[in-house]
Amino acid sequence: MRSFISISLILASTLLNRLGLGVVHAQSSVTISTTSGNLRGVEQDGVMSFKGIRFAEAPSGLLRWEPPVPFVSSAAQDATVLSPSCFQQFAFATANLTELLFNNPQDPPVESEDCLFLNVWAPSPASSTKKPVVFWIYGGSLAFGTASIPAYDGTSIALNQDIVVVTINYRTNVFGFPGAPDLPLTANNLGFLDQELALEWVKLNIANFGGDPDQITIMGQSAGGFSVSGMVIRHPVDPPFRAAIIFSGASPDTTPTSAASFTSFNNFASAVGCGEIAGLSRLACLREVSAEDIRAYTNGPSSGAFEPVIDDTTTFDDNIQRIQAGNAARVPLLAGNMQNDGTLFTVGDTNLTAFLEASGFTGIDANITAAVVRSLYPGQNDTDVIADTFRDVVFLCPTSLWTAAFVESGISSVFRYEYGAVFPDLQLFPNAGAWHSTELPELFGTFNASTATPNEVTLSKTFQTAIANFIKDPNESPAPNWPKYIPGSLTQTLARLAYNGNVETDNFVQAVTSDSQDTPCVLWDVLLDF
Repeated sequence: MRSFISISLILASTLLNRLGLGVVHAQSSVTISTTSGNLRGVEQDGVMSFKGIRFAEAPSGLLRWEPPVPFVSSAAQDATVLSPSCFQQFAFATANLTELLFNNPQDPPVESEDCLFLNVWAPSPASSTKKPVVFWIYGGSLAFGTASIPAYDGTSIALNQDIVVVTINYRTNVFGFPGAPDLPLTANNLGFLDQELALEWVKLNIANFGGDPDQITIMGQSAGGFSVSGMVIRHPVDPPFRAAIIFSGASPDTTPTSAASFTSFNNFASAVGCGEIAGLSRLACLREVSAEDIRAYTNGPSSGAFEPVIDDTTTFDDNIQRIQAGNAARVPLLAGNMQNDGTLFTVGDTNLTAFLEASGFTGIDANITAAVVRSLYPGQNDTDVIADTFRDVVFLCPTSLWTAAFVESGISSVFRYEYGAVFPDLQLFPNAGAWHSTELPELFGTFNASTATPNEVTLSKTFQTAIANFIKDPNESPAPNWPKYIPGSLTQTLARLAYNGNVETDNFVQAVTSDSQDTPCVLWDVLLDF
């Protein structure tokens, strides 16, 4: 049975697309004092950039599989070069495609266990009027991903939208989510603890870059959206952010993981020569294994998946109920999904019955048959039914549950969307469409300038501005004709973005019936909302 967390978190990092080369203007050095030291960054063309800022001690040696330890220094620090990525896991049947699409293959980042760094881009010069801040969390199934790639460069947003941009690294796969019985349950979701420490650093230091610590919006895509979901749930009181943006990653309810979740870690420990019973002795042995050898295992054919455990501290199994009860951060929310979020994950799948069985759906509910599922998607062939089923179970229906729960809890500033832009240079596999993560180069302005059509260039400006408008004022409509979301069939508040080539500010939003995309969720919500 496929894990629902695995399905919902796979992928989301960056694309092949990178900025075209432009005119290089003069740079100057700029220094800002922080708790991590006196950072020497670069000022160029109205943007200050500080890259590779250490926010935690290296999580290696005795600190491997320990909560992150804050890094504090008063020394001078170079902040002009992106840091190493945390070790990434590209495994299983999709490994080659995943790495090709999401790891900047022309110039892949160096990987290291010493990877807990963040980056800041800020309008220059820093003014006395503090600016909104966006805190970006990358995706990648909590197995891979990094802030150290060109596609997440914050220059365009900082320059064009007058916003401070922060991107962070966090531990993934066995380094960040070991699922280890050797550790306390609450010490297993280390990647989430890394994210929280990075956010604490931003609260402490962002004012020195011209940012307002009281105007932070947390934003993530896929596993990054899942991570944002977690922050929303675990900060019901005085959240350290004022708004949240979830691109294709809202977290549904899940059945609690149990001892079975330790299987991948136990197999890993045996494979690398630490055959002791679970406990301190085995942990000590594993801390002696080189990080490179661990990466070789996790990227090899015998590795399992390493996922969050339900610990009732960083993750919970009753997210929807918590939101409905007001037991979550009561902040404005913008959330949605791609029209074709499922195509990337189902390349080559044509047998619907086999897909349902392999995904574990039929084991959960015997009523989920191929005939029943086909009836939810009339007029479609099985290839399209499979892709749309994946989209709905993993992305669309969780977003529907989250946005409805937010409204039900009394949060009035909720904006829901579905993104439908399709561009020729992004059609990188059959039946791609508006596929998972293709909104990101438009958002960051890091699309391939040499292949982008004029419509793609225009949409990048339009979409980036809409998201920036929400970051600047999350209680107002982010774009013309984009209403606040009210669930149900009696309102037209679902924003379809960039459908049918509509990319201009005045036509990029088409408001449609609020639950018009949710019909299949009648079945799938049984799996998502316990």
